[in-house]
Amino acid sequence: MSPDVRTLRLALALLGAASLAASAASADVEDELRARLRGRWALVRSPIASECTPHYTDNVVSGRHASGSGPVLLPAGELVTIDNVDVGPIAGLSVNLGLLVPYRVAWVDGPFTLHEQRPCRVQLKFEVPREVRKDAVRAEEAVLGVLEVHDSESSARRSETWNRREVEALPADSEATWEAYRAWKAAQVNVEVRRKLDAVLADAQATLRSMRDEPEYLESFALGVESRRYDSPGDCATLLSASFYVSGSGGPSKRGWEDGQRVAWATAVARALGGCFLDVVPAP
Repeated sequence: MSPDVRTLRLALALLGAASLAASAASADVEDELRARLRGRWALVRSPIASECTPHYTDNVVSGRHASGSGPVLLPAGELVTIDNVDVGPIAGLSVNLGLLVPYRVAWVDGPFTLHEQRPCRVQLKFEVPREVRKDAVRAEEAVLGVLEVHDSESSARRSETWNRREVEALPADSEATWEAYRAWKAAQVNVEVRRKLDAVLADAQATLRSMRDEPEYLESFALGVESRRYDSPGDCATLLSASFYVSGSGGPSKRGWEDGQRVAWATAVARALGGCFLDVVPAP
């Protein structure tokens, strides 16, 4: 073995050992931070942003300030639970938070303005150097720079840091609005299903009207139908955007094969669309 090869192997071995050591150190810090922080309550010292969905919305932390791009902007002093802590040589230091107080969101769909109380989640991603992530004490100090940690919810609520935000009540007519919206939405879906069904059946009828009375065409047409007899068109959302495509080839007539497949596909889609109509319950 040449000296160059031995040197390369030694360098790779040292690199691998260093990587393993870094991973082990990160795991130790992560375990220690989780033991100290996970499951506890906290108050966020900085304003934060959230999508208010099951997803943890990224907020980058620099010092004592967090910034995120979620559409819901929440003031400093939010009451949260610490759901998890992650520390890695590449991923960095992050803390997942669940807000205890839901947030009332509003959005418009058609003629309706809808309101809903949603739980919000945030992931704090700390911009700290590698040496901080390798030291549990320094990593915790970085976290405590933006979180005031408590042993209980009641303790956190007694803190002057808490912003006193409580869940905003839904409008008095919210349930009636939702019932009317669901009826309208079902009617809208049925319009789309009917439109797609009419288009698919019209395509099949046009194909049948243009069939050729030629042995080669008819043979290929039958083969095309047979090749698509067991098509599974998918769920209702897929059906509404489905379009025909030719699969493979067979028989002496290319046109006959394609027309047979088209009619078989249209039949399968039309049959499946019949199950996509929704019951429209009139709003009270």
